Amino acid sequence: MKTRTLFFLFIILLPALLTGCKKEVIPSGDLFITTRYDGMAEDNVEVWVYESWQQFLGYEYLMSGFTNDYGEITFTDLAPGKYYLEAEKEKSSLFILSKVDSVEIIDGRQTNKILNLEAPAK
Repeated sequence: MKTRTLFFLFIILLPALLTGCKKEVIPSGDLFITTRYDGMAEDNVEVWVYESWQQFLGYEYLMSGFTNDYGEITFTDLAPGKYYLEAEKEKSSLFILSKVDSVEIIDGRQTNKILNLEAPAK
């Protein structure tokens, strides 16, 4: 009788124990950026990520970093939504390459973005 009671108790409690161990998953996505100039990858470009246009105007960036030798940078675990991007590199003492753009991050996905840097108009 005791064995039977323990068996039924185990059967009843097992699903409760298994479902009670779930971790809360925070929705997020990744952003993979490639920077280019004149069709070629541009390394050592500083890239800033802003959560809103108002934060962009106030220079209140969420995160930043520099591209690698292949002109690539990845930002991980971004909440889904729209972000504004700014990229800049001093090409020489004569001019600075730059680009401003926006991107939509989707939960559970990597978003790929190419930023084609531009030189200032002459």
